[in-house]
Amino acid sequence: MPEMASPSLVGQVLDGRYRLTSKLGEGGMGEVYAAEHLHIDKRYAVKLLRQEIVSNKEAVGRFRQEARSASSIGHANIIAIEDFGELSDGRIYMCMEFLQGAPLNDIIKQQLPIDRALNILIQTGHGLAAAHAKGIVHRDMKPENIYVTVGPNNGDVPKLLDFGIAKVAGNDGQNNLTRTGTIFGTPYYMAPEQALGQQVDGRVDIYALGVIAYEVFSGSLPFQGESFMGILTQHITHDPEPVVQRAAAAGRVLPPGLPEIISRCMQKDPARRFQTMDELVAALVEV
Repeated sequence: MPEMASPSLVGQVLDGRYRLTSKLGEGGMGEVYAAEHLHIDKRYAVKLLRQEIVSNKEAVGRFRQEARSASSIGHANIIAIEDFGELSDGRIYMCMEFLQGAPLNDIIKQQLPIDRALNILIQTGHGLAAAHAKGIVHRDMKPENIYVTVGPNNGDVPKLLDFGIAKVAGNDGQNNLTRTGTIFGTPYYMAPEQALGQQVDGRVDIYALGVIAYEVFSGSLPFQGESFMGILTQHITHDPEPVVQRAAAAGRVLPPGLPEIISRCMQKDPARRFQTMDELVAALVEV
């Protein structure tokens, strides 16, 4: 039987203060609504966990971790978590800043000017560096999780989303969300050590940002396949086609220095990558 869409909650007032005005999206775990605060005339995005999911301790744990992780970083390039609560029927929700713009995966359907693409990636790196400074590794970086908003002077301000599978330093003994041997993430952007279920650190985000840069500047992903494991195997064992060649085949030219940065990010051995996000950002700024 096909999965039925949840009844819309548009028009309802959540927790006595958030009026849900429209549905922004939904998935297997929950729904996201645009909302207005009844008392302060401010818009938010409210992410609400499905009632049937509330009994799943791991799902609830990820949801709570997403709220804690993102809210603890406090950076202009990471979505702000404004509130978190539990309803009388057991459902839990988080209230986030309302973003206007588009996810990077939609934006890169058209070739971006080099300066604009670099600016977005540099700011993304700043957000990840702030997360790493707090001991938080995102582990699921992909263009869908980089939401590009319009900032002052109409400039791009990317916001990092979805810290639901983030690895938080020091909490491995408290829950099983980050246990070694379990594969979390999106295969197209996954570092080899993550694909193998090994212990990970901030260098998996550096690898992922390298894959994102490869895609942004060449127009295609370095590895594609018919299956989850087929893609992971390529990340573990195959060298990607040099980004210069892939870009040239699409009629694109990369600025000097950028191919070497992307290649270094995507090294199989974490020790051969940039060792910190700040180091990677500095290299992109040089370009």
